[in-house]
Amino acid sequence: MNETIKIEIPFNETFERQNQNFYFKYVWGKTLKNWWKIVLFTAVFLFLGFYPIENFDKSLIYYICKYGGIFFCGYCFILINHYFVSRKKFKKEVDQIIADFKAKNEPSYITLDSYSIEFKNVFYSISSVWEKVSYVRSNDTIIINTINTLSFIIQKSEFKNNEFDVILNYLEKNSKQQN
Repeated sequence: MNETIKIEIPFNETFERQNQNFYFKYVWGKTLKNWWKIVLFTAVFLFLGFYPIENFDKSLIYYICKYGGIFFCGYCFILINHYFVSRKKFKKEVDQIIADFKAKNEPSYITLDSYSIEFKNVFYSISSVWEKVSYVRSNDTIIINTINTLSFIIQKSEFKNNEFDVILNYLEKNSKQQN
Protein backbone atom coordinates (compact mmCIF):
# COMPACT_ATOMS: atom_id res chain seq x y z
CA MET A 1 0.00 0.00 0.00
CA ASN A 2 1.83 3.07 -1.24
CA GLU A 3 -1.08 5.47 -0.97
CA THR A 4 -0.30 9.12 -0.21
CA ILE A 5 -2.89 11.25 1.52
CA LYS A 6 -2.57 15.03 1.63
CA ILE A 7 -4.78 16.87 4.12
CA GLU A 8 -5.20 20.64 3.96
CA ILE A 9 -5.57 22.62 7.18
CA PRO A 10 -6.70 26.21 6.57
CA PHE A 11 -5.23 28.78 8.96
CA ASN A 12 -7.56 29.65 11.83
CA GLU A 13 -6.32 31.98 14.56
CA THR A 14 -8.65 30.54 17.19
CA PHE A 15 -7.48 26.97 16.63
CA GLU A 16 -3.84 28.04 16.57
CA ARG A 17 -4.20 29.81 19.93
CA GLN A 18 -6.06 26.85 21.41
CA ASN A 19 -3.40 24.42 20.19
CA GLN A 20 -0.54 26.51 21.54
CA ASN A 21 -2.25 27.05 24.90
CA PHE A 22 -3.06 23.34 25.15
CA TYR A 23 0.59 22.47 24.59
CA PHE A 24 1.80 25.05 27.14
CA LYS A 25 -0.57 23.64 29.77
CA TYR A 26 0.40 20.07 28.84
CA VAL A 27 4.14 20.73 29.26
CA TRP A 28 3.76 22.74 32.45
CA GLY A 29 1.28 20.22 33.86
CA LYS A 30 3.96 17.55 33.70
CA THR A 31 6.46 19.93 35.35
CA LEU A 32 4.07 20.95 38.12
CA LYS A 33 3.78 17.34 39.28
CA ASN A 34 7.46 17.50 40.27
CA TRP A 35 7.00 20.87 41.94
CA TRP A 36 4.63 19.40 44.49
CA LYS A 37 7.52 17.31 45.82
CA ILE A 38 9.60 20.44 46.25
CA VAL A 39 6.75 22.24 48.03
CA LEU A 40 6.31 19.24 50.34
CA PHE A 41 10.03 19.16 51.18
CA THR A 42 9.93 22.91 51.79
CA ALA A 43 7.01 22.59 54.20
CA VAL A 44 8.64 19.69 56.08
CA PHE A 45 12.01 21.43 56.36
CA LEU A 46 10.43 24.72 57.45
CA PHE A 47 8.29 22.92 60.03
CA LEU A 48 11.25 21.01 61.47
CA GLY A 49 13.49 24.06 61.32
CA PHE A 50 11.16 26.54 63.03
CA TYR A 51 8.83 24.48 65.22
CA PRO A 52 10.09 24.55 68.82
CA ILE A 53 10.77 20.91 69.68
CA GLU A 54 12.43 20.32 73.04
CA ASN A 55 16.20 19.59 72.77
CA PHE A 56 15.92 19.50 68.96
CA ASP A 57 17.14 23.09 68.52
CA LYS A 58 20.59 22.16 69.82
CA SER A 59 21.34 19.50 67.20
CA LEU A 60 22.89 19.81 63.76
CA ILE A 61 19.75 18.42 62.10
CA TYR A 62 17.79 21.42 63.40
CA TYR A 63 20.09 23.85 61.59
CA ILE A 64 20.14 21.74 58.44
CA CYS A 65 16.32 21.72 58.42
CA LYS A 66 16.12 25.43 59.18
CA TYR A 67 18.49 26.58 56.45
CA GLY A 68 17.39 23.82 54.06
CA GLY A 69 13.81 25.08 54.44
CA ILE A 70 14.91 28.63 53.68
CA PHE A 71 16.85 27.37 50.65
CA PHE A 72 13.85 25.36 49.38
CA CYS A 73 11.58 28.36 49.95
CA GLY A 74 13.85 30.50 47.78
CA TYR A 75 13.93 27.75 45.17
CA CYS A 76 10.10 27.69 45.13
CA PHE A 77 10.02 31.43 44.47
CA ILE A 78 12.51 31.00 41.62
CA LEU A 79 10.33 28.26 40.08
CA ILE A 80 7.18 30.38 40.39
CA ASN A 81 8.99 33.31 38.78
CA HIS A 82 10.21 31.02 35.99
CA TYR A 83 6.63 29.90 35.29
CA PHE A 84 5.32 33.46 34.97
CA VAL A 85 8.28 34.62 32.85
CA SER A 86 7.83 31.58 30.58
CA ARG A 87 4.10 32.25 30.24
CA LYS A 88 4.71 35.88 29.31
CA LYS A 89 7.39 34.91 26.76
CA PHE A 90 5.13 32.18 25.38
CA LYS A 91 2.24 34.61 24.82
CA LYS A 92 4.55 36.97 22.90
CA GLU A 93 5.83 34.11 20.73
CA VAL A 94 2.30 32.89 19.98
CA ASP A 95 1.26 36.41 18.98
CA GLN A 96 4.28 36.60 16.65
CA ILE A 97 3.54 33.20 15.10
CA ILE A 98 -0.09 34.15 14.50
CA ALA A 99 0.90 37.51 13.00
CA ASP A 100 3.28 35.72 10.61
CA PHE A 101 0.62 33.22 9.56
CA LYS A 102 -1.99 35.97 9.15
CA ALA A 103 0.33 37.91 6.87
CA LYS A 104 0.76 34.92 4.55
CA ASN A 105 -2.78 33.51 5.00
CA GLU A 106 -1.93 30.17 3.39
CA PRO A 107 -3.05 26.71 4.52
CA SER A 108 -0.87 24.05 6.10
CA TYR A 109 -0.70 20.47 4.90
CA ILE A 110 -0.19 17.08 6.47
CA THR A 111 1.00 14.42 4.04
CA LEU A 112 0.70 10.79 5.08
CA ASP A 113 2.13 7.75 3.36
CA SER A 114 3.24 4.30 4.43
CA TYR A 115 6.82 5.47 5.14
CA SER A 116 6.52 8.95 6.63
CA ILE A 117 4.49 11.89 7.80
CA GLU A 118 5.14 15.43 6.58
CA PHE A 119 4.01 18.75 8.03
CA LYS A 120 4.20 21.61 5.58
CA ASN A 121 3.25 25.26 5.71
CA VAL A 122 4.53 28.49 4.23
CA PHE A 123 7.45 28.66 6.70
CA TYR A 124 8.70 25.08 6.98
CA SER A 125 8.43 21.55 5.74
CA ILE A 126 9.21 18.80 8.23
CA SER A 127 9.10 15.13 7.37
CA SER A 128 9.77 12.19 9.63
CA VAL A 129 9.76 8.43 9.15
CA TRP A 130 7.13 6.60 11.17
CA GLU A 131 9.72 4.88 13.40
CA LYS A 132 10.65 8.28 14.87
CA VAL A 133 7.06 9.47 15.36
CA SER A 134 5.08 9.15 18.58
CA TYR A 135 1.84 10.73 19.69
CA VAL A 136 -0.24 11.56 22.75
CA ARG A 137 -4.02 11.62 22.53
CA SER A 138 -6.12 13.69 24.89
CA ASN A 139 -9.82 13.57 23.99
CA ASP A 140 -10.13 15.33 20.62
CA THR A 141 -6.56 16.65 20.60
CA ILE A 142 -3.44 14.85 19.40
CA ILE A 143 0.15 15.89 20.06
CA ILE A 144 2.36 14.42 17.35
CA ASN A 145 6.06 14.26 18.26
CA THR A 146 8.26 13.93 15.19
CA ILE A 147 11.51 14.72 16.93
CA ASN A 148 11.99 14.71 20.71
CA THR A 149 11.70 18.49 20.98
CA LEU A 150 9.33 19.18 18.08
CA SER A 151 5.60 18.65 18.45
CA PHE A 152 2.54 19.34 16.33
CA ILE A 153 -0.89 19.76 17.88
CA ILE A 154 -4.10 19.00 16.00
CA GLN A 155 -7.74 19.09 17.09
CA LYS A 156 -10.66 17.20 15.67
CA SER A 157 -12.61 20.43 15.14
CA GLU A 158 -9.93 21.70 12.72
CA PHE A 159 -10.76 19.07 10.12
CA LYS A 160 -13.60 18.40 7.74
CA ASN A 161 -15.33 15.05 7.32
CA ASN A 162 -13.21 12.18 8.66
CA GLU A 163 -9.72 13.63 8.09
CA PHE A 164 -8.95 13.57 11.82
CA ASP A 165 -9.82 9.87 11.94
CA VAL A 166 -7.59 9.20 8.92
CA ILE A 167 -4.64 10.85 10.68
CA LEU A 168 -5.41 8.98 13.89
CA ASN A 169 -5.59 5.66 12.03
CA TYR A 170 -2.21 6.30 10.40
CA LEU A 171 -0.72 7.20 13.78
CA GLU A 172 -2.16 4.11 15.47
CA LYS A 173 -0.96 1.87 12.66
CA ASN A 174 2.52 3.30 12.06
CA SER A 175 3.76 5.05 15.22
CA LYS A 176 3.82 4.52 18.96
CA GLN A 177 1.53 6.10 21.52
CA GLN A 178 3.05 7.76 24.58
CA ASN A 179 1.41 7.96 27.98
